[in-house]
Amino acid sequence: MKLQHPSGERTEMKRSALALTLVALLCSGSLAQERESRPREGQRRGERDRREYRPEERNRRKVGVKDPAGFKTEGKRIFSGPQPGEKLPAFMATSLAGDKKGKELDPITSAGNKLQVLFFQDVSRVAIAGLFSVMDAIGKIERKTDKDLQITCVFLSDDADSIRKGLRRGFSVLLERGIDVVAVSQGGRDGPGAYGLNRTISQTIILARDGKVTRTFVFPEPLLYADPHVLGGLAELIGEKRETVAGWLNEPASGERPRAGGDRARRQRALGGKLRGLVEAGKLTREEAGELYRAAFPERKPAGGGGNRKSRERDRRDRDGREREKRGDR
Repeated sequence: MKLQHPSGERTEMKRSALALTLVALLCSGSLAQERESRPREGQRRGERDRREYRPEERNRRKVGVKDPAGFKTEGKRIFSGPQPGEKLPAFMATSLAGDKKGKELDPITSAGNKLQVLFFQDVSRVAIAGLFSVMDAIGKIERKTDKDLQITCVFLSDDADSIRKGLRRGFSVLLERGIDVVAVSQGGRDGPGAYGLNRTISQTIILARDGKVTRTFVFPEPLLYADPHVLGGLAELIGEKRETVAGWLNEPASGERPRAGGDRARRQRALGGKLRGLVEAGKLTREEAGELYRAAFPERKPAGGGGNRKSRERDRRDRDGREREKRGDR
């Protein structure tokens, strides 16, 4: 039988005692915070009311996912593009970015058996800025689902040469945001002839599976933020419940710091401070402090199957970009 040295036993006992003390401190701190929180409820309610008028808090608003069947435009119903159940016709467009820049391509044929999301829209800086926001939401969905999506954005303009020159950087960024095909229609502002697009409409979004339309959304003005009904249509397209997709969209971003007012955040800060003090006093090593912290606050693993191939590649590019920024070699 292997015997442990008495000094080693004493060291281990001291560390165990420290761990138990920390747990006790955490528990007592939580109870104190609970008692303290009750009289402050009214104060926090007032703070929430004031936050509604602060732009930085509005940007964190909860993203909704609604039944796509409930979508409607104001006033009279407007038709633009193929309707649900109709086949997506093939069409030719000219690529604006990527390896095929300047070349003709057929987005429908190139999609193969993938689920499709198509944007047909005006060309403007506002419209492109809105696409960034919409793609942020779609990107979160892509990272969670194992279904492959092909996302196509076709700009409609009677002067294709001017948009090629004026917004070149914006088109490249759209590719970085996850759009697979960024192109300009060869049919001018009317778009592909077989699609029956309404030229008075700024944006038409079409969702399709197996080459057939599942949903069509018409917007007189381009979206600035992801529409809840469009997100509901995407949930339907990938075969997920709307509640599930809403959960994905409202998860904190990876690496996001806990909210300053959260109970978990307060306990994390309290424990972190105590552990730093013990390390500085020589009573714990950094490795031991890290183990205690991770034991108290296990990392929350994201739900889902890890996303599809395209979303994993995008995550890798994001990580590489962050590493380059840290090194200063952008």
